Amino acid sequence: MIAPTKKANVAPSRDLRRDTRGAVSTEYLVLVGTVGIGMAVALAALGPGLVRNYEQTRSMVAAP
Repeated sequence: MIAPTKKANVAPSRDLRRDTRGAVSTEYLVLVGTVGIGMAVALAALGPGLVRNYEQTRSMVAAP
């Protein structure tokens, strides 16, 4: 068995720096998460006003 040298221990870290597998899926995950958080914030901000307008319109349409 060959004793590990300092060079042998450094090689895996170099491989990890060059390895780009999964980078696209990670970027996609960050993008989808950001859009999802933005949609949740927008819904929380606009939701009560939209519900109020919907109820007003529904009462006008349903009124004789």
